[in-house]
Amino acid sequence: MSTAFAPQSTSPSQGTYWYWRDQPIHYVVAGEAREDRPPLLLVHGFGASTDHWRKNIEGLKADFQVWAIDLLGFGRSAKPDWQYGGDLWQAQLHEFITEVIGRPVVLAGNSLGGYASLCVAANHPES
Repeated sequence: MSTAFAPQSTSPSQGTYWYWRDQPIHYVVAGEAREDRPPLLLVHGFGASTDHWRKNIEGLKADFQVWAIDLLGFGRSAKPDWQYGGDLWQAQLHEFITEVIGRPVVLAGNSLGGYASLCVAANHPES
């Protein structure tokens, strides 16, 4: 069962957790939600974390609500002894968008995060 928490982070150095498949998933959110544009969701690459986006978040938060997530197995998210792969991260991102962000997003990913973002966009275009 997934439990979403209200966004509490106001800077990239802070974060909060969402529980997905009983695992804590770290994320940050900065900037105010705007009705005239979708939020941005930044997804790091292999071996990285939300910290990868810290300078981008600072630059974007004046104009967008910006979210960044640590994929399962990376950063401050849980690292369970599971089989990691594209299907797992695609499901994680899709459920994060629907359960936590709650509206369609613009996805931006680096490396592995780009692949996972592409999978979400292709298989869940409503997200």
